[in-house]
This record gives sequence, C-alpha cells and structure tokens, in this order.
Amino acid sequence: MPLNRRYASAGFIILTLGLLVFCALALIKAETQRQEARFAGYVHDVSGIVRNQLDTNDAVLAGFSAFLQAVDQSDTESASRYAAAVSAAYPHIYMLEVARAVPVAEQANFQALLRRTWNPDFKLKQFPDVGEQARAPYTALKETWPVLFMYPPLPQATEIYGVRLETVPHLTSALIKSRNTAKAVASPLFPMYEGGSAYILLRTVIRPERREQRALPNFFGSTMVAMLVISADSLLKAINEGNVDPSIGIRAQLKADPDAESTVLSIPIREAGWIDFMLFPRFEQQVEIGGASQPMTLLYERQLRLDDVLGPETSIILLVLTALGFLTPMAVMRHFKAIHKAEAEHSRSVYLASHDVLTGLANRYLLTERFDHALARYTTQDIPFAVLLIDLDDFKEINDSEGHAVGDQALQIIASRMTRASRSSHTVARYGGDEFVVLIADSVSRQAVEDEAKRILRTIQEPIALNTRTISLSCSVGISFCPDHGRDIDTLIKAADRAMYEIKQFGKSGVAIARSEQLS
Repeated sequence: MPLNRRYASAGFIILTLGLLVFCALALIKAETQRQEARFAGYVHDVSGIVRNQLDTNDAVLAGFSAFLQAVDQSDTESASRYAAAVSAAYPHIYMLEVARAVPVAEQANFQALLRRTWNPDFKLKQFPDVGEQARAPYTALKETWPVLFMYPPLPQATEIYGVRLETVPHLTSALIKSRNTAKAVASPLFPMYEGGSAYILLRTVIRPERREQRALPNFFGSTMVAMLVISADSLLKAINEGNVDPSIGIRAQLKADPDAESTVLSIPIREAGWIDFMLFPRFEQQVEIGGASQPMTLLYERQLRLDDVLGPETSIILLVLTALGFLTPMAVMRHFKAIHKAEAEHSRSVYLASHDVLTGLANRYLLTERFDHALARYTTQDIPFAVLLIDLDDFKEINDSEGHAVGDQALQIIASRMTRASRSSHTVARYGGDEFVVLIADSVSRQAVEDEAKRILRTIQEPIALNTRTISLSCSVGISFCPDHGRDIDTLIKAADRAMYEIKQFGKSGVAIARSEQLS
C-alpha cells in the first residue's frame, strides 16, 4: 500500500475511533447527569417526607395540647380515647405522655391523693432510680413534673409513671425552655427505657384552675406538659416507605440544643470500589429544615458506581460503539486493501497491454507510443532518433534441439541483458519471436548509435547458462535514422531490416546502417 494511502487510512481510523470515544464519553456524561438529577429528585422527595413528618408532629402536639385545655381535669378515659385515635392515625408517633406541675410543697399530698384515688403503688421518682443509673445533679424548680399519663400503656414503660421530668438529664433544658415559651420544644435524642432511641416534642399547656377544686390537686391540674415521644426508627420507616434509592447515605441531625446535635437517623452510604472513586463523581447535598420546634439538618451522599452508569440501554449502546471500534479499522483496512488490489490489477492489466509477457520488454503498442513521442520531439525540437532491429542468428536451432522452454529461458536472459546495456531513455521492445527493436530517442550522432548497437551485440554474444547446458548466440543488427530513412515506424523498421539482412548474407553477427538507396 502506498505511504500516502497508509497515512490516509490511519488518519481515517484515528478520526473514527476518536468520534466513537467521544460518543461513548458523551453517553457516560449524559448518564452521569441523569443520575445526578435522579439524586436531586431523591433528595427532594426524602426532604419532603421528613418535613411532612415534622410538621405532622407539630400539628398533633398542638391538637393534643388543645384537647388537654378542654378536657375535664380528671377525665383520663377521654384522654385515652383521644390518644388512641391519634396513635391510629399517626403510627409514627411512639407515645403520647402528659406530665403536670405539682408545687414542691404539695408533693406528699399529691402522691397520697393518687395512691388513694388512682394507683395504690404510685410514687414520685427520680429518673436515675428508674434507669438504674448514677444519680446526676439536676436543676431544682418551684414545682415538680411527674409523668401521669402515657398512651399506649406499654408494660415495659410502666416504671415511667411518676418520674419527675426535671430529673431526666435530656429533658431538663427542654422543660425549662418550654416553660418560657408558648411554642413546642424538642429534646435531644436519648435512649428509651424500653429500648431504642427517641426524642420528645413537648409543649406547656396552661388552663384556668377551677375554684371548686383548689383545695386538693387533681389528676391533670392546671399546668401540664403535653409530650410526643418520637422514635428515631419512625423516620427511617417513613423514608423506606418512600422507596428511596438504597445507594444514598442519609444522616439526619436534630439541632434541639444549640450546643449539641443529635443524629436522629443514619443510613450508611453503599460501599463502592476504587474504580468508582476514580471514574465517577460523589454527589453530596445538605438540606436545612428550619422548623421552630424541630430544626433538622439532612445530609445526603451518593457515590456514583459503574453499575449505575452501565444500565441496560447504556450497556447496549456502549457495546455497539465498542463493536464499531473494532469493526471500523477492519473495514477501512479491507476497503483500502481492495482499492490497492484493484489498482494493482489495473496496473498489471496496463502493463500486460503494453509489455511482452515472456520477456517483460515493451510490445509493439508501447513501441508505437514511444515512437510517436520521439517523432513529436523531432518535429518540435529537431531532435533526431534511430531505430535498431536486432535478429538472433540461428535461434530456431535452439528451439528445435533444446525445446521451446529452453528457448524461452534464453530469450528472457537476452532481454534482461539488452535492458541493462541500454540507457533508461531508450525503449527496448520485442518485435517478433526472436526479433527485437531498440528505439534510441536521443541519438547525438550515427557513430554513437553504431557504438551502442555494437555494445548490445557484445552483450548478446556472452555465453548463456541454461538449465541443460551453456550456449552462445550471435545477432545481426540493422540501424535506420529519422529523418534520413523515413518518418514513420514501419518505414524505419523496413530500412533497418534490409540492413540487417545484408549482414546475414555476409556471415551474420554484425551491425549495419541502412543505405539511402535501399529506400528506393
């Protein structure tokens, strides 16, 4: 294949492969952007789920607080029915609780009253006594806040009845804050007595005290704290019900205390391999839910993976591009090879049309074409030329004695010698079976042409080593000149032929120039 065609084919292959690689990268980039948009959609959906649940908590607590303001101070049955309805409607709320304010001076009377009218085993307790933990100092208040109501009344939470809220470390600051505001307040995350973790959303409820009941403290009293116990698992359940991408890592931090953040939810990010970290981005987003009662920060993470990008459709397209990457160079090489083969066949056809098949010398067609060029140069530039007719002496005897195969071999050797003995500007042609014509297109003088003819004669007379034996041949050479002996090829060849036959009549093996009188 020619060098320029090699460069062309290589350039085309490189361009094609470059386009295929560009398409593959563009496809991967588009899929990456699609995954990023999908990630943003998940973030929006999950944040909406969390926001709705937090808003629901506020609404439920507001409704529970309003109920406590309206319910009779000792109507625990109505409170239980209301709490049951709330629990059925909002299963993510783990428990509803109520603690009431009891003046410190009335603690003993209040405890005795509840033992007599409600539960003979009721006792005011400190939280460490329940949790079997070391006692911790707590802020003493003007009133104590025992837990009196819980729904549902779980057996494992029975010990919580009578626990004073101010003795619970994770509730003290929230309780104090709640006493100073009419809004809901969230506690930090804490481990529950019955297992798991939760945080409490609480709100102070104050109602006018009834005159006829001032003498003795009643069950709910006039100052209470309504509480919702929100299990951390409820948020995870809500997110899972939202059909969230399992590859996304989510961390929810409740900022109930400015000095500390509670991790309410932590879903670990799906593990990825080193190739994923090298090739693909890591999506991260932070969402702030700025609720007054439950301010929360949501952190989302997702490491894009190879199997995320290589979905069924993308994989099929990439496989097609890969196949094209392999097939294109093959097709291009095959195409250029076919072109090269066609050109070679064409060149061979042209060569065979203008050269002798046996010797490779010019044939009569090419000789005539070169003669026309020489004649045109003579006509326009007055450059004379000569024609040599060479006939091998007694060549028929070689064919008869050795066979035509040996004769053909001898002709090939002689043709090669004549080509080497002639200049590149000359045309050596096979004119007949053992006849050759040499067109000397730039003859400077008759003597120079005659000397070249003698050189060809000597070359042909050198011994020829054949397959069977070594032979020696001679030849007779006739010379004619243009314009002295004619201006067309047939006339010049006839003149050279007559000069050549004169040599054969006088012993062969010689060179003769045509005489002018021979033309008459």
